[in-house]
Amino acid sequence: MLFASDLDQTLIYSHRMLIDKEPLEIQQMRPVEWLDHQYISFMTQKALSMLKEISHRLFFVPVTTRTVIQYERINFRDYNISHQYAVTSNGGTIFNRGVEDLDWKRHVLAGRDLCLATRDLVEEFEEIAHPSWVIKDSGKLADDLFYYCLVDREKIPLTELAAFKLWASDHNWELSVQGRKLYLVPINVNKKAAIQYIKQNENVKSVLAAGDSLLDLEMLKAANLAIAPAHGEIFSQYAQKMMNPEHIRFTQKSGIEAAEEILECVVRELYKLAVV
Repeated sequence: MLFASDLDQTLIYSHRMLIDKEPLEIQQMRPVEWLDHQYISFMTQKALSMLKEISHRLFFVPVTTRTVIQYERINFRDYNISHQYAVTSNGGTIFNRGVEDLDWKRHVLAGRDLCLATRDLVEEFEEIAHPSWVIKDSGKLADDLFYYCLVDREKIPLTELAAFKLWASDHNWELSVQGRKLYLVPINVNKKAAIQYIKQNENVKSVLAAGDSLLDLEMLKAANLAIAPAHGEIFSQYAQKMMNPEHIRFTQKSGIEAAEEILECVVRELYKLAVV
């Protein structure tokens, strides 16, 4: 069995999620990311304990849109959470025991021919990327695989962006907005394909998956059991009746407590497997 999980806003949460917490609740939080002389991401002690158990009993694979450098800031090692594989860059990079899988890298590079060139895609996006809603100089090419920038969500010109999203889709690129970040990702760089590659390599029969964003959606659809927190893009579209993902379970709680529900579900599946 393999448990593939997104990280940000699925398993780990930024310090902004702690603002409204009571002192006793904050005492149960544990830091998992350090940047610029401060802790910036957290999990609850309960979630960490469950993830430790899970990681020692099945294939736990972190699957993140973070770049390699951003992913390397995550500290699971101090909590004795182990994993053979890690997927970064939205599926563009796979690490096996800390070493990049070069076969996968060659596969991803070969898939570029299916997609519009990054430079042409970004040039088209810049036609609508007005400073009123796109933060100046925030655009970045991540690991030479996809593009992202910071935005003011309340000022996004929704009609223009929807039209651009359709145009990008016609050229085999996917657009996704997560928090303050807008992502433009080629279709050959995706989490689903990376997990299927690992599944085949390890002869895994069952996949459990968790994620909150539309960039996780195809990975969740392909899983035997899929769980999403009661926040994020997937839940928002479900709540607005824009999609009906019958195959996805949603947590009852949102925010950092949703991670506990996700991991409790995985632990229950482990116990079922042990009984069988």
